[in-house]
Amino acid sequence: MPAADGYGWAQLEFGDSVGDDQEYTILRKLGWGMHASTWLARDRIGNGFVAIKALTGHITQMNEKGLCCEAQFRILSGRSKDPALWPQRHCVRLLDEFVLPGRGSAGSHVCFVMPVYGGDVKALVASRKTHLELPTAKRIGLHLLRGITFAHDHRLVHTDLKHDNIFFTTELQTADIERWLEADPSRRHEPESSYDGTVRAALSQPLPMITDELARRATYVLSDFGCGVLSDLHDDRTITTPPLRAPESFLGGKWDTPADIWSFGCLAFELVVNNSLFKYRTNEKWKLTEDENILYQMLLVTSDEGFEPEQLTAWPRSGEFFSEDCNLQKKPTVFQWPLDHIISTGNPAISPADVTALANLMYRCLRLNPANRPTAKELLEDPWFEGADD
Repeated sequence: MPAADGYGWAQLEFGDSVGDDQEYTILRKLGWGMHASTWLARDRIGNGFVAIKALTGHITQMNEKGLCCEAQFRILSGRSKDPALWPQRHCVRLLDEFVLPGRGSAGSHVCFVMPVYGGDVKALVASRKTHLELPTAKRIGLHLLRGITFAHDHRLVHTDLKHDNIFFTTELQTADIERWLEADPSRRHEPESSYDGTVRAALSQPLPMITDELARRATYVLSDFGCGVLSDLHDDRTITTPPLRAPESFLGGKWDTPADIWSFGCLAFELVVNNSLFKYRTNEKWKLTEDENILYQMLLVTSDEGFEPEQLTAWPRSGEFFSEDCNLQKKPTVFQWPLDHIISTGNPAISPADVTALANLMYRCLRLNPANRPTAKELLEDPWFEGADD
């Protein structure tokens, strides 16, 4: 799948030496996403293990043209191998970076060298048969919010907050990883045809999943700034996955840091209930499209607020969905959809006090008018985080 078609994943062999001084030896693939793959490597100079995130050839090309903001990672990182110089422990740490020439149609790859993290919250949630423990969910939310605060303080809107982009630390030491590599050797898929001929893709082999006890004391960090935008750009492009997307983005309006706050409110719900608050699907009863239905759900949750004429006038797509009276054109019945009821139904094990506290936090985030949402720094003092183990 070539870079020219929007892909171009790094084609690495186990044992390859990469880096400006060839100091990193590739040992296995930890995982991959739409824009990058991540590899475990031995650091010859540091004599430990690192993770190398290799951007696809396509994203590397966009980065070179200034069309991709993955480089904003540097704003937050300061690029230092000394942990004492790392400015914020709740954003991923950049140790080094280099450009890998690449092979065949994949093109070249910008590579970021980072510490080895234990995995992401999406995998953590998927590994559990029940909801995350409430103290763990609160801890993840608090640490994520600290990362968002740091990004916003540096004028960066993340725009892609989700479980996949929250990493957690590992307590595995060098000797532990060596034993793991020996017990479970790196593997490849069966040969298959590709744009560059027959290849054997490396199998993704993430670190062993952590226990509930380790999850309760892990440090969680915000990652993947590839979609980040400087806040003063006031972009109006569509951002974030639909269930986490702020109304101003759905309606084509300009957005800024408050869009991240909306997403955080939705994520707080997901961490506790293990389901999305807003469902991006059609509504057969009222004949609503996916976009109309998610706007309808927003109105149900925020029924005491409603959209204001000034907002809808400023957001270009509003005319597709709303009448002049600020109601949806198809006139579905709008009723109150209390968050405390949705939370307690989704996770009956939560105490009434915690349900109320979480609902209040979410109401602060899920304001239809972005100007009425609190800053990330203000949310750090929210009562819901009381008792969260720091």
